[in-house]
Amino acid sequence: MTAQRRPDASMSLLNDLFERPLEPGYAAAVARRAAQGLPPTSTRSPLVVATAVALGFLLAVSGASLRSTTSVVTQTRDRLLTEIESRQQAGDAQAQTLAALQREVAAARAAALGSALPGVVADVARLELTGGYAAATGPGLLVQLNDAPGDNAAGTEARGGGGFDSGRVSATDLQIVVNGLWAAGAEAISVNGQRLTSHAAIRFAGEAILVDFRPLSPPYALNAIGDPNGLPAAFAATAAGSYLKALEDNYRIRVLIETSAGLTCPAAPLAALHYAQSVASGIPSGSTATATASSTPRATATPRASATTTTTRGGRP
Repeated sequence: MTAQRRPDASMSLLNDLFERPLEPGYAAAVARRAAQGLPPTSTRSPLVVATAVALGFLLAVSGASLRSTTSVVTQTRDRLLTEIESRQQAGDAQAQTLAALQREVAAARAAALGSALPGVVADVARLELTGGYAAATGPGLLVQLNDAPGDNAAGTEARGGGGFDSGRVSATDLQIVVNGLWAAGAEAISVNGQRLTSHAAIRFAGEAILVDFRPLSPPYALNAIGDPNGLPAAFAATAAGSYLKALEDNYRIRVLIETSAGLTCPAAPLAALHYAQSVASGIPSGSTATATASSTPRATATPRASATTTTTRGGRP
């Protein structure tokens, strides 16, 4: 008669582990020690206990050390963040004070020169607008860039070897777009409220994007004042327009481009010049000649927020 097959015959390995947890070789070694009259091995021997206590003490000390190091790092990071925020607030307060003083200087200068030399006041206002040191308003193009939605902003590979995740907007992206807007005919550009001048720089520090050492956060809004009819088509025809399309299609970076009838570019902080001097009055500069030839400039100045010297500064970076 055929023996009845066990229901769990297919799990013979698991059955052996549960029924005979001790390795046969260890069982044979214990039997030999017993036959020789030797005491069986025990985990309660003084050496084993001392070793276990020493290991436990070392693990406890290591854990406490790691916890202490983590606490110190966290406290240092919190202090640095507090100091950074405090200094940023102090810098913002000083910038507001500087802007108020510059408005007072501009008003006093206009009052002193307005009656005697009205043409000089108009020239200074025009140069401030051209150089970016007076707030400007007018129609133009709004270009907004934002990181890819959700987890797509943190890609597995850095895009272009720049260290940025594939779905994040980088400083290089903003540089390319700004240069494309200048090439398309923009007369004034600001990025998240930071006016671009001949002294402005878009750069990165770690993964942060800076404009004139001011950190920016997404979304990045670029206001470009210019011809609302010709600027969009001219920008789309540049390499920057194709570049934006590739960012949107390949990396899901969100791009918004639309015209606007009322954009504003705030005034840039006044730059101090120590070595640059104005050209002799007999040789007109290119910016002065261009501005004089244009009878109706598209960008108009708002009430001035900064004063300048008579030194001529370039308009575009």
